[in-house]
Amino acid sequence: MNEWRASPSLEVFTNRVLELNILAQAAADLERGRPHHIALFGLRRIGKTLLCQEQMRHLAAQGRVIPVYMNLEGICTSPELFVQRYIGLTCFWAVAGGQGSVEPYLRAVDLLRTPAAGFPVALEAIHFLITELEREVIDPGALLHLAFDFPDRLAIALGRPIMCFLDEFPELSALAKFPQTGNPYKLFRSVMQQHAHVGYVVTGSAVTTMEQMVRDHESPLFLQLRAIELPPLTAEDTQDLTTKIIGQPLNPAAQAAVYAYTTGHPFYVTVVVERLRELASDEPEAISAEQVAQAFVLETLGARGEIYNYCRYLYDISLQKARGYAALKALLQILAEEEGLSLTEVARRMHRRPASVQDYLRWLIDVDLLVIREQRYFYRDAVLRYWIAYTSRGIETDGFPNTEDLKRLIADLGERFARASAQLGRAKESEVRELLRKLAGRTVPGPYLGQTDPISLPAFTRVESYRSPDGQIEIDALAENGERWAVEVKWRQKRVGLGELNQLITAAAGLQARAWCVSQTGFTPTALAFAAEKGILISDAPQFAALAKLAR
Repeated sequence: MNEWRASPSLEVFTNRVLELNILAQAAADLERGRPHHIALFGLRRIGKTLLCQEQMRHLAAQGRVIPVYMNLEGICTSPELFVQRYIGLTCFWAVAGGQGSVEPYLRAVDLLRTPAAGFPVALEAIHFLITELEREVIDPGALLHLAFDFPDRLAIALGRPIMCFLDEFPELSALAKFPQTGNPYKLFRSVMQQHAHVGYVVTGSAVTTMEQMVRDHESPLFLQLRAIELPPLTAEDTQDLTTKIIGQPLNPAAQAAVYAYTTGHPFYVTVVVERLRELASDEPEAISAEQVAQAFVLETLGARGEIYNYCRYLYDISLQKARGYAALKALLQILAEEEGLSLTEVARRMHRRPASVQDYLRWLIDVDLLVIREQRYFYRDAVLRYWIAYTSRGIETDGFPNTEDLKRLIADLGERFARASAQLGRAKESEVRELLRKLAGRTVPGPYLGQTDPISLPAFTRVESYRSPDGQIEIDALAENGERWAVEVKWRQKRVGLGELNQLITAAAGLQARAWCVSQTGFTPTALAFAAEKGILISDAPQFAALAKLAR
């Protein structure tokens, strides 16, 4: 990590404008002596560390706030080791600027031979630490207090505030198992609340754990950190990343396929596009959607593929400590084949009672393999779902699959993606209904709905899907409270056209409702003109994502 400025991954860092602005504002507030703290979470390899590195690069270039980085994964094996690494890495970044070898900063006795020993506050902490570690019985609570308090004291000595980036922050909980340590989060909060010169950005890949940490009222860190969930890239950002990797834009069909199969996850995008470079190194402009599918299949189902091995790691690490391993595998296989089932439906397919199945489902949610939406269960990661669906049936490819096998897998990928798109569409319809409930009575920026002026949403008291008694009219969301809104969701890899908007406004007129259409991939030029003429509200994926962030 000490070579982060030269990291090649920073060369393809893409967008994340909103999140960078939030971090920049936190740094500006820290300079004014009003630190506030951020919890950044998202799926593994979604780009959390890369985002932190980008912000660190900005801070280092500006020179007003000192960036400090440490990954807690691997240093929380004992209080003694943790405290030495925590203080040492703080010195490595704040004093040495993250340059040179990090080794002398990892042990207390070695710190005496580094430039950090030239600062009285650091020297005092080092001597205290060495003395405590030589005792027959140590006080882990006192050591942790020393470590957590050190960045603020060092910031005062250096005359500049410090922004600490603590990667994989949930690993801190491992220290609680040691006698007399207590709750490390409670101690961290008590010290953090006294700091005026340090701001914290903590990250975590355990999404459910991070959410509970910052949003559960029983957590010591409740209301102490602003929660920021890092989503996958939008279609536009996926295209930017693809272009950076391959050197030029793909044709629209191929680019749509990249986004469809990877769901905008930066790691998957990078791996698939790198494989495309190998498959079509001579003519990247001629890459087809079928070649994208081929690259995805080879990387995901090939035992040497990067996505294959990542999914294997994720699967194994999630289940390795679980009880009822066989039942969990069976449950994951069922949902890999048919997503969006209710508890009763899952139990029926497993031939078990709902109460026993519910415990398994809860555990899979806790380890971030599943999510629940409107009492139905879905994979959090669509690519992992695809991997489990095939590998659980023994379907893998070797380095050189025969042409016919590859063709069958690619054809099945298209069919499976069509089914997944339909299920994703149903999930998005549910998300739209929930968004209407959360934004009821609020005013939102007009551009998020395809308008110029701000739009005030009625204080809806009822938001449900609608089907006319004769079955001729179906609306994904009908929101009511005197005024009505009729919302149609088109979440697929095809732009909404004039005919679909015409059907929507006809149905909305019959219901005396205002029409709103949400489209994943946007609208055709004629549809845009028609929407402007008829006053139809429209939102594409980035606009809808902006609305969703307003509702958080």
